[in-house]
Amino acid sequence: MARPKKVKVPAVTVVEKVNAAKPLRKARQATVVKARSKAQTVPKKSSEELMTDNLAAMSQLVKSMAETLEMLVLKTESLAFHVIATEEILAELVADNGLNLSRVNARIRLKLSAGSDSPTDPSMAIDIAAAIASPLPRR
Repeated sequence: MARPKKVKVPAVTVVEKVNAAKPLRKARQATVVKARSKAQTVPKKSSEELMTDNLAAMSQLVKSMAETLEMLVLKTESLAFHVIATEEILAELVADNGLNLSRVNARIRLKLSAGSDSPTDPSMAIDIAAAIASPLPRR
């Protein structure tokens, strides 16, 4: 079996590797300096022009916020309509089938205590359940 020839590779020291990377760093620094100098050549605006630009930007922002608010109001209205419809359907079901309100109240207390880290007063939910279950006509 023939032995492969040994090839002599020049030893590269750590210092030589670091020195070889220095021109690259200098090139990057030169690019950053050029970018900064381009940014500094932007013509300066007068205070009136800056004020006008800022007011235009604020006007656009307020317009965007108004559109977002309008969308949220529409979603809230839709949610309210769904809640009202669900309450009326439940009221009809309760009127036809009856309801054990004490079991409902116990379930409300259990759900509110399990779903929150802080103690939550279930009285509002219990009052709403009682209003839905009430045989009195709704307004």
